[in-house]
Amino acid sequence: MTGTVTREYYLRVAEAKAAYAAALRVEAAAESMVGHQEQAETFRRFASQWDALAASYRSSAAQVDAE
Repeated sequence: MTGTVTREYYLRVAEAKAAYAAALRVEAAAESMVGHQEQAETFRRFASQWDALAASYRSSAAQVDAE
């Protein structure tokens, strides 16, 4: 299946990106616990961006389903 991007590919990448976003939220919480609010906000911002990427890959998976 070389060269063919499948629904499973998009879903697997989306899952990885969502997991990374979750890890960034854990880091944000830890930074916040020790008073590093600026760093915590940076991690939350990054998490939001990774969530958006995950959503984009899920959308691509849905498009493959529609074809």
